Amino acid sequence: MRSKYIFYITLILLTLLSSAAVPNQSYAQKAKKVSIKKQNKKNRDVKGREEEKEDQMKQVEDELTKRHLKLQDKATRKRMKQTKKKSKRLKANKKDPFYKRWFRKK
Repeated sequence: MRSKYIFYITLILLTLLSSAAVPNQSYAQKAKKVSIKKQNKKNRDVKGREEEKEDQMKQVEDELTKRHLKLQDKATRKRMKQTKKKSKRLKANKKDPFYKRWFRKK
């Protein structure tokens, strides 16, 4: 019984000491405070670069699809077009999956 209490006391002391041994961030080097205007400008710049990158990726993707279509013969292009129309028509009648409906932003 007594050894049980000693075990619990040492366990509690070890947990308290281990949390005290971890350095606090306040002692670490403090980060420089950046003004809100500079931060917003930086965010806008990054956002602009991301949009440009997305546009470039879209253009490259479009070029690749056009090239892919040019490589096919006429019958294959026709078959691809029919399949695309059929898939759009069939997909139009289906509702969204439950997880998209549940977690939709309203």
